Amino acid sequence: MPFCALPWDPMNLQNRSLPPPSGGFIVSAQLRGGDCALAQARFDLSRYEERFAADWNLPVPPALRQAVKKRRAEYLASRWLAREVMGRFGIPDFLLQNHCDRSPIWPTGMRASLSHTDGAVALAVTQQPRCIGVDIESVMSLRTAEETASVLMSAEEEARLCALPLPFSSAATLLFSLKESLYKALWPQLHQPMDFLQASLLEADLAAGKAVLALNHSFSAEFTAGTRLEAEFQLEADRVLTLLTHPVTGNKKPA
Repeated sequence: MPFCALPWDPMNLQNRSLPPPSGGFIVSAQLRGGDCALAQARFDLSRYEERFAADWNLPVPPALRQAVKKRRAEYLASRWLAREVMGRFGIPDFLLQNHCDRSPIWPTGMRASLSHTDGAVALAVTQQPRCIGVDIESVMSLRTAEETASVLMSAEEEARLCALPLPFSSAATLLFSLKESLYKALWPQLHQPMDFLQASLLEADLAAGKAVLALNHSFSAEFTAGTRLEAEFQLEADRVLTLLTHPVTGNKKPA
């Protein structure tokens, strides 16, 4: 159930622009509605200024004040996007904080996932009984793709990726991102570590932007070996975005 009367209907599947704040740091932001709302924002690191955190009432925690500019900028952009999206769900002035394990603390009744990379932030949100994971990645170099292949993919997966009409670096980044989204979706339910080879990519339809993965390991009574999980993805020249959701049949509340 919604928290209150919403100024925006989350079931409206049309993309909507989120007005960026002044200063030019946030270049653009879009929000797609539905059972699982998906928001993205682009930011310009060269236009980041320290004063924005105070101007936007999004204080940077002490642990990050000495961090490199890129890390502080990603923090500010992600917190801005989280506040804007939660405001559309009737939760004004939301400030995203973290548990001791660094996992995000979302409002009661909300399941969400956040990711950022160079110049971009993504946030997925649902009020449905679904686990949810989103990931956005800059496309890795061919050298990195080749060096990480043995820990990222099985021989069958590598053959499946090589059959796609994509550069291997883009295909490997897609696989990495899909598995990151899977891990992030399952973590609040399981609180168990997962390595890349404990799940496999079974299908990837580039035209539809859809993928299917399967678990190779039994993590719980609900998430057993062979469990199939569906994801969607967007491919750009320099970025990959993936979103994985899966029904939660138990009564466990989101962490």
